[in-house]
Amino acid sequence: MLMRLAIVLAALPVALVLHLESSSIAPLLIVSALTVLTALMPGSACAALLIGYAALAMAFADGHPLRLGVLVMIPALHLIHVTSALAAVVPVKTKIEPAALKAPARRFAIVQVITFVVTAFAAFVPSGAGIGLVEVLGLGALTVVIGVVALRI
Repeated sequence: MLMRLAIVLAALPVALVLHLESSSIAPLLIVSALTVLTALMPGSACAALLIGYAALAMAFADGHPLRLGVLVMIPALHLIHVTSALAAVVPVKTKIEPAALKAPARRFAIVQVITFVVTAFAAFVPSGAGIGLVEVLGLGALTVVIGVVALRI
């Protein structure tokens, strides 16, 4: 039950950001419905639909690509992914010892560090029609290097 509650808690900032960035209530209703379905059926495709919908909604929203809403959404969506994956394999009434969450929490933190390092690098890459191949290759190389280092941690 704890993991299903964690799914709902992780989805709260997603719903809030999408609601604040939208002029209608539709994103809030969609995220709410997908969150309920994800909490009830964590092993289904509902979590992927929730994450995909939120990512697409943010991608096509107005504003800077690295605005606060996007930066809040990155760990929240990842947390939905992690908690729904754990909830799918842990029986509902099982008591979870904190030590059992140490490895998933560590992987979550490593992925977030990598993501925000790449995001920080992307903030300095020029955007627009004149973006150079060197900048894109540099971002790709940085991502590979960070990934290799993370695998060794």
